Order: sequence, then C-alpha cells, then structure tokens
Amino acid sequence: MPETKTSQSLLRNTINFPSFSDLPHENGIDLTYYAQGRYSFSPRQHWCFLGEIVGSYGLGRVLLRAKDKDGQVVTIGLYTDDRGQALVPQIKEGYTVAVLYGEQHGFLDMTVGIRVEEASIIRIIPCSLEQLLKASDDVAARSLNSQSRCCGSCGKKEDTFDNTHLRLCSRCKQASYCGGVCQKKAWVDGHKTDCKALVWAQWFVAKNWGVFNGYFNF
Repeated sequence: MPETKTSQSLLRNTINFPSFSDLPHENGIDLTYYAQGRYSFSPRQHWCFLGEIVGSYGLGRVLLRAKDKDGQVVTIGLYTDDRGQALVPQIKEGYTVAVLYGEQHGFLDMTVGIRVEEASIIRIIPCSLEQLLKASDDVAARSLNSQSRCCGSCGKKEDTFDNTHLRLCSRCKQASYCGGVCQKKAWVDGHKTDCKALVWAQWFVAKNWGVFNGYFNF
C-alpha cells in the first residue's frame, strides 16, 4: 500500500520516490507501479528517481553519475533529441537530478542505469539531495504545525497579543521573519539555497503521487 504524506515527508516516501534498486525494470512489469487493464498495463501511480550529481561525462551524449538516497551511484544516459546538451549549463556536482518514471535500463556496455528519452521528465534542482529532503521535512512539519511560526533568523515567535507579526519569504512562502534585518541575515546565512529547495519541495508536495491521472512533466 502506498505510503502517505501524513506518515512522513513526501520525498522520503520509498514508493513514489524510490532508490535505484527499487525502480521498475524496463523489461518487466512491476505491479507496485503498473496495473493491468483490459488490453495492456498502465501506471497505477507516479514515481520519481532522485539522485545527487557526483559527475558527468560524454562528448556527444551527456551521461550523468548520480548517488541515490541509499548511496548507490548510477549512470543516467540522456537520449533526448539534443543528447542532453540543453542541461549542460545546469549540471553541477552536488546538485540534485530528478527523473520522472525512471526505470532500470541495461546499457550496451552491460551496466545498468537510467535511460532518459524525453527532456520533459528530467530536471536539475539547484541544491543537494539532503537539502531537498530536509526541505520536504520542513514543508511537512509546517503543514502539521501551521499555527506555530517563528522568525527564521532570531527565533522570535509570532504573537498577536504583543503585536508581533511575521512575514513570509516571498519566494518559498515557508520561512518567516520578524523584519527586514532578520530576513537579510537569514538569506546570507543559508536561506538563499534553502529557499530553492523549499520551492521545489512544494512543487512535489502539490501533486497527488498516489493516483495516476496522466503523466507529470517538469
């Protein structure tokens, strides 16, 4: 049975966000992800592979090396029309690569990795995998504790009785600050990167991963 967002943060869900070893294989039917219809099999839910980029190579075709949540390093081959060249300016070690509907693929050199043929199912997210997972944790915690807010810099709590009102970060809508001074300090202290992770965590959270009603695209 699929795990729910209420039991854990979404991106730590091992069904919809599996490690490489748990991805379905392209030459088999994994009933965790596919349901049998009248004439064929079709997806029953959505899934996405997440990995942190540890390297890239390839003169003509871009090949990424990414480490998944279990620490396994796998190859992601970009077989898109431009052979992945559009992604080159975004590729950076330490960033996260996300591949929708990734499957285990056997390459000609006898290695097994992920083959990407559509540019719309892959995205480079400008933060580490751990930062993205933590952002997912933060989004889940805030949804459960919507009444408890404090300044992301000095820690001061919002209190309507003493007229302390916090304002949300205009980008991520998650971090709160008691004023401009604290907001600027937090931005320099690390929210600049955390903000991007939070924006992407919310992109994932906003979708229903447990029910398939058509393919997602980035």
